[in-house]
Amino acid sequence: MSATARAAVLRGIGDPLVLEEITLAPLAPDQVRVRIAASGVCHSDLSQATGVLPAGTPCVLGHEGAGVVEEVGAQIQHVAPGDHVVMAWVAACGRCWYCQRGEVHLCRNAIRDVYSMPYASDDAGTALFTSMGVSSFATATNCLGRAVVKIDDDIPLEVAALVGCGVATGAGAALNTAPVPHGSAVAVIGLGGVGLAVLMGATVRGAARIIAVDPVASRREIALELGATHVVDPGSEDTVKAIKALTGRRGADIAFEVVGRAATIETAFAATRPGGTTCVVGAPPPSEIISLPANDLYMQGKTVVGCQYGSVVPARDFPMLLDLWRTGRLPLDRLITRRIALSEVNDAFADLEHGNGIRSVIVNPA
Repeated sequence: MSATARAAVLRGIGDPLVLEEITLAPLAPDQVRVRIAASGVCHSDLSQATGVLPAGTPCVLGHEGAGVVEEVGAQIQHVAPGDHVVMAWVAACGRCWYCQRGEVHLCRNAIRDVYSMPYASDDAGTALFTSMGVSSFATATNCLGRAVVKIDDDIPLEVAALVGCGVATGAGAALNTAPVPHGSAVAVIGLGGVGLAVLMGATVRGAARIIAVDPVASRREIALELGATHVVDPGSEDTVKAIKALTGRRGADIAFEVVGRAATIETAFAATRPGGTTCVVGAPPPSEIISLPANDLYMQGKTVVGCQYGSVVPARDFPMLLDLWRTGRLPLDRLITRRIALSEVNDAFADLEHGNGIRSVIVNPA
C-alpha cells in the first residue's frame, strides 16, 4: 500500500530544497520501505542540487541513509519489518558480468533498475525521481530490497548512515581499491568526510606516514587527531614539494585524491612516487578532463586507479566497517559535526559550500 512521508524536494537545479508531503508508491515485490532515522549530507548531494553532477528533477536527494524497515515486498526474505538497515546507493543486481566477477560496485543494471522502480509522487500527483535509489532526505523511502543491509540493532543509526556512502567510499578506497601496505607512506588530498574516512582506513591498514592535505585549518586539526602524522596547507605550501620532503624526496606510495577536480588529481599524480599509485576518490563533474605526463606513466611506472564506491561489497563490508567502529579502530562518530532536522538541510548545503565542519547528519524524530 502507499504511504506518506515528509521529504526535501529539489524542484529545479540550483533551487533550494523544499519540504513537502509526498506519497510513496505501493511496494513492488522486490522493494522495501524504510523509515529513515538518519541521513548524512554528502557533497555529492550538493553537487546534484547545483548541477555539477546530473540529477533529474523534481527529485528527493540523499543517498547516505539508515533506518528501520517498515514493510517488505513479497519477494524479500533477507530483511523483515523492524530490522535496522543501511542503504547502499549501488543496488547491485547480482546477475550481470560485473556482479558475477565480484565487482558489484560496477553493476551495469543498478542505475537502470532504481530509476525504473515505483518511487513517489507529490501532492499534485507529479512523479518524483529518486536519488540513486535511496532518497534519504525524507522521513521514509522506497528502495530495492537488494540495496539494504541488515545491521545490529545496538548500532546508532546516525553512525550507521555514514557507512552508506562516505565511509564506504573513503575507507573502502584504502582497504579495497588501493589497499594500503603496512608501513607505507600515504597522502590524502581533501579532508571532508570521505577524505577523513580514507585517512582512517589507511590507519587501520598500518600506514607509517599519513600526510593530510586541506586548506581548512580545522580539518587539518581533526586529521591529526584521527591518525595523520603530518598536515599540509596547500594555500601556503607547494603540496608536491611538501609531500616529497616528507617521504625521502620520493613521493607517496599511494596518493588519494578526494576532491574531484583536475588540478588536485594532477597534483596527487605528481606527488606519487615512481612505482606508486594515484587513487582518484573524489567525484568530478562529467566535463572534468585531466592532463598527465605520459612519460611519467611509462618511465616511472606510476599507476592511476579510479575508485567507485570504495570497491565495496555492501553485505560484506558494511558490517565489517561497523565492527571496526565498535572496536574503536574506525571512530566514525568523530565525522559528525552537526546533527540537524530535515528542515535545516539547506543550511547543511551552505556549510559544505563554505567548508564548515565535516558531516551534517539529518536525524529524524523516532
